[in-house]
Amino acid sequence: MEVRQRHNDAYSCEARKGLLLSLSNERVDSLFVRLFLYTCGCLLAWFAIGPVPSMLAYSCLLICDLIDCWFLKTVVRRMLAEDKLVLAERITVFTGAIQAASLGVATAVYFFIASNEANILFVIGAMGLTAVNSAISLPKFPLVGLVRLGICAVTPVILLTYRAIELKTLDVFNFTDVSGVMLLLCMIYMFAAFTRSGMQSFRTNQSLAAKEAELLQVNTDMRSHQKELRKLSLVARKANDSVVLSDPDRKIIWTNEAFTRVTGFSFEEARGQRIVDLLGGNDDALKQPQSIDRAVEAGEAFQGEFENITKDNRRIWVDVNLFPVHDDDGEVEFFVAIERDITQAKIFANEMVEARRAAEEGARAKAEFLANMSHEIRTPLSGIIGMADLLSETQLSEEQQMYVRTVVGSSQSLMGVINDVLDLSQLDAGRLELSPSEFSLSHFFQDTLSLLAVSAKSEDLTVSLDLDPDCPDIVTADESRLRQVAINLIGNAIKFTERGQVTVRVRCLGLGVTRTLVFEVEDSGIGIPENKLDRIFDRFTQAEAETTRKFGGTGLGLTISKHIVEVMKGEISVISEVGKGSVFSVSVPIVAIGASSTPANKFVAKTVLDYSFLTGAKILIAEDNGTNRLLLSKYLSALPVKLKFAKDGAEAVAVAASFEPDLIFMDVSMPKISGLDATRQIRKLPIAQPSIVALTAHAFDTERQSCLDAGMDHFLTKPIRKKELIEWIVSYWQEKQSKWDLSMGQKDLPSTKRTG
Repeated sequence: MEVRQRHNDAYSCEARKGLLLSLSNERVDSLFVRLFLYTCGCLLAWFAIGPVPSMLAYSCLLICDLIDCWFLKTVVRRMLAEDKLVLAERITVFTGAIQAASLGVATAVYFFIASNEANILFVIGAMGLTAVNSAISLPKFPLVGLVRLGICAVTPVILLTYRAIELKTLDVFNFTDVSGVMLLLCMIYMFAAFTRSGMQSFRTNQSLAAKEAELLQVNTDMRSHQKELRKLSLVARKANDSVVLSDPDRKIIWTNEAFTRVTGFSFEEARGQRIVDLLGGNDDALKQPQSIDRAVEAGEAFQGEFENITKDNRRIWVDVNLFPVHDDDGEVEFFVAIERDITQAKIFANEMVEARRAAEEGARAKAEFLANMSHEIRTPLSGIIGMADLLSETQLSEEQQMYVRTVVGSSQSLMGVINDVLDLSQLDAGRLELSPSEFSLSHFFQDTLSLLAVSAKSEDLTVSLDLDPDCPDIVTADESRLRQVAINLIGNAIKFTERGQVTVRVRCLGLGVTRTLVFEVEDSGIGIPENKLDRIFDRFTQAEAETTRKFGGTGLGLTISKHIVEVMKGEISVISEVGKGSVFSVSVPIVAIGASSTPANKFVAKTVLDYSFLTGAKILIAEDNGTNRLLLSKYLSALPVKLKFAKDGAEAVAVAASFEPDLIFMDVSMPKISGLDATRQIRKLPIAQPSIVALTAHAFDTERQSCLDAGMDHFLTKPIRKKELIEWIVSYWQEKQSKWDLSMGQKDLPSTKRTG
């Protein structure tokens, strides 16, 4: 309401400005007409009152009218241009009053000089002409018209009153000239009629002008709308997407050119037909009620994909965007459907799905191939390393010992390459899974450095550990993966440092349970060029070709370490300078458990010189490879245990049922029945259930999980060294004995059995 009132006020101001400007133009344009009348009147007065009074009256009229016109032409127009409407109106009233008053003064000059000979009818006639002129301006600016009319009406009265006072008689108001009186009355009547007619005519003209302006605006809007409709119609006709207008029954009202281009049906063929009948072809399934039909019945918008049949029986897919158009009563008048041909997109999407499926199949086949290759390589490699270990325990010359060490070293190098390739395959396939466990942080780094101490000693390097005492001792993280990263970084530092030292700094950031483990490996080695730092973590990349020839390696260690750290939600970075060494920094999240001298869930072997506590323990080894069976039998020959072998899974189940072992080392890939199936069957046997350890050449985490899911308790990867195997058995038995002592207070572990 307030907005409309402001609009009306603004419109009223504009109208007043227009009328005032029109009055101003009219007054200025009619100046010469008024001057002519002034001249004629003064010439008549010349003969009645003489030349001097006539010239004075003429000068008064001329000066006042020129002042009025000048103000109207300059000052008033400038005020209107500056939107000072009220001030412009006041000036117009003031100058109009001056101009009307000048006529009264000129008439008074004649009246008083002519004295008794003055004709009052002449005075009234002169003022009447002015009144007529004022009446013409009355509709455009009523205030100035009324002021001028008032002056014209008052002037004769003032003059007659003055004469009556001067003569001390009222006879001056008696008009004995009947014809003059009649003429005066006629003039008054005609003036009133003229004024009323002029007002009505002005109002009529104003109304017609307003209607004309409104009609002009309507025509302008209509032309604009028609132009807009032509544009929209052209856009709809030439659009690349099909545009279909249909009535509430889904009968086609209009289609554009794209509809014909996509479906093959012309507008004449499509008009009046239901869309589903036209584009459903002979396929009854496409004509069944669908979600778009329910949306149409509800008068709602819809978006979806549908299959259509073209005129030449091609099947296409279209993306339909449909919305209703309502009339003034809110009823659906028609529907607009915009349809886009997405057939090629569908084909491409299907091809992408097939490509993805093929890629997944390829990745799965690759993983299976690598797993099988790992198994096939590790199995004979296990025999090579094992036999070399056994050979080293015999009486050999120094030269023969060197040969054995060379065989073991070469085998371990080959095993490192295999492990790197397998790890990279798992990372590429996104199959690397973390297995968090509790372990001692201090033992972790001490053990890792001890493992690499031999290499450092051979290089005459100093390797030191700087462990922040504020770090928690027991933490939870994936120990094996973290150890893999640490071994890679520390091993590289030792390998690329010919003299000097390698320092490992360990600290923990944060408080509470969740913290960040940060360890840095600093060396004084050859360093890395600045232009190679951004590519040092790329696969198969080393700083220089000469580095590869001199130090060897696959170039996968840092790549694998980076991937592992990222999977652990951590970061790895490097700072290096050629000739001064490098600093590799790793930060990974850990869970702080507390302080303990013995980490949980980890076997800690005591120094064992006497294995008599294993006397009577029953161990079953299920292994299809004869070399490995021989190797394991030699490994365990020094232990006072009862040992049985099985050549396949079926034999392993049978031997387990009769032998009732305490511990089973189960190969996973065996003929007849796999190690997984054999484990499942053993778990169903009515015997005291043994501990089953996967002893396999498969190294994937998924294989580990499969073994645990099948019912196995532990997982060991081939090739396994004699010392490692015996230490594992001793650690396992000590842990088991400790648990038994706590629960039963008994020492006779081998004779005890746990039931399933």
